Amino acid sequence: MVPWDETSQRRIKKQALSFFTESFEQFYEHSIAVDKDCCITWISESYCRFLDLQASPIGQHISSIIPGSYLPDVIASGVPIFLDLLYLKDQWIVVSVIPLQDEEGNIVGGFGFVASESIDRINPLLTKYNTLQNQLRDARNKLAQERHSRYHMSQIIGRSDALQAVRKQVRQAARYDISVLLSGETGTGKELFAHALHDLSARNAGPFVSLNVAAVPENLIEAEFFGVAPGAYTGAAKNGRVGKFELAHGGTLFLDEIGDMPLDLQAKLLRVLQEQEFEPIGSNTLKRADVRIIAATSLNLLDMVENGRFRADLYYRLSAFPMQLPPLRDRLTDIEALCENFLDQIALKLGIPAKTLSADALQLLSRHSWPGNIRELHNVIERACVLDDSNEITAASLLPFLRHADTAHRPASSAPQTNPPPARQQPSSLAEATLAAERAAIIDALAYCHGHKTEAAKILGISRANLYEKLKKIS
Repeated sequence: MVPWDETSQRRIKKQALSFFTESFEQFYEHSIAVDKDCCITWISESYCRFLDLQASPIGQHISSIIPGSYLPDVIASGVPIFLDLLYLKDQWIVVSVIPLQDEEGNIVGGFGFVASESIDRINPLLTKYNTLQNQLRDARNKLAQERHSRYHMSQIIGRSDALQAVRKQVRQAARYDISVLLSGETGTGKELFAHALHDLSARNAGPFVSLNVAAVPENLIEAEFFGVAPGAYTGAAKNGRVGKFELAHGGTLFLDEIGDMPLDLQAKLLRVLQEQEFEPIGSNTLKRADVRIIAATSLNLLDMVENGRFRADLYYRLSAFPMQLPPLRDRLTDIEALCENFLDQIALKLGIPAKTLSADALQLLSRHSWPGNIRELHNVIERACVLDDSNEITAASLLPFLRHADTAHRPASSAPQTNPPPARQQPSSLAEATLAAERAAIIDALAYCHGHKTEAAKILGISRANLYEKLKKIS
């Protein structure tokens, strides 16, 4: 073999460099340079146009112009990056980054290059990747819209001392990723507080999933929790069914009326909370349960633990941060603000002119015992808005809706001075009279059973599901 002379070597080297330069210019469309402090020292005109820069970025830190740039990491490590992806200007682009060294080998800066979109072999890949990323983002946005907290702390109306204490507890509990147990009478706003707690927590970007344990038939509640594998049993959905634990992954699972959970399911729930994993019905595959539990009840769970109706270990697992919500009778100073809010909401909902409360109406409402709490107050205001055509709701208008209330606790001296209703008041329709009678019977049954809906349904002679349907109608 004839050795190359120096002239041939220089010629081949020059050709190689020329080819490399030409290929580099064809492959990379935009480029940028920074010094050792990652401040921009040069940028190509095409890159300025791509970034929509209106002024020269020379002297600015690279991260202020290109968030997520690889240049700081490359300068710190001295290791180049070839053909990696960077999300910029609402799209994924292919970039390469190399460090710049002086004669002693010290890093004095770096270069960044963006691959040209005209490269036939890269463009289809980028297009497909960007399409998949957009589809994934749309799916996540849709999920976030469907499963998000509807209420925020600012929507909890009132300034009473009792409410302020609960607000402070909610903010405190939101700081820690632990289970919270909300206790309180029916209608005290347990779900509203659960939404607010999720919204303030570090999980607020995740889904908020709620499940009313008492409203689900016992033979279906396990499927609601853990889901069903495809073909798990005859009649099961072809594609299976996703359970609430899987839907709430990365977020919050709100379990309302937890006191109505069957004992056998309590053991399974406890295992999920301890192991942080579960199996869908008919499946042998374990799934991760990364959820925060917020449970709510109108029952006294400690009494149920003593009576053997609720597992003690599950109670202590759920009540890492117990919170007692005050009944409306303990925060009567909030009634005026609540009524103003309800009047505005109802006017918008029904498309009617805004109404106000007279002084005697507010005085009457402030002396009521409110066994149904805030839900009952909303119901009374809404019915008054529908049946009273005047712009001002008076005590006389409200009295028919409070006749079944327990007012024995009020001293005689505090009886409101109201005008007696007219002697010939128009009687209620049969439907209204029936609804009022049902409402009174349900309130009496719930009071007798201390809020336990299953026992109340037995006393009333109806199913638990039927009781919940009637509660929706009268609330």
